Amino acid sequence: KSGIKKRKLNDGVHWPSAPKVFNDPIHGSMELHPLLVKIIDTPQFQRLRYLKQLGAGYFVYPGASHNRFEHSIGVGYLAGELVKALKEKQQDLNITDRDMLCVQIAGLCHDLEIREQT
Repeated sequence: KSGIKKRKLNDGVHWPSAPKVFNDPIHGSMELHPLLVKIIDTPQFQRLRYLKQLGAGYFVYPGASHNRFEHSIGVGYLAGELVKALKEKQQDLNITDRDMLCVQIAGLCHDLEIREQT
């Protein structure tokens, strides 16, 4: 046991209560909700590590070695930043924490259907 407290939602989902920090060369430290970390830890998400974001572009531009895994984590983070800004600036939208999490999940998972380039 890790000693991390677990929380339970009304829908019965359990996850550690502490967010995880991912370090990114562009966005710096990105703190992600524990549910997002559970999604990242799945085999379906982990396979994105092996899919190049820019295809064979890294042959021409050696620095273009970005993969779908890194890209998807960044999109999930930025989706959260976007909806957080909307929540602060447009309070009449009544954006809930659950809404924010759903938008982050959508950003995080948007590339899961991508197949390996041939």
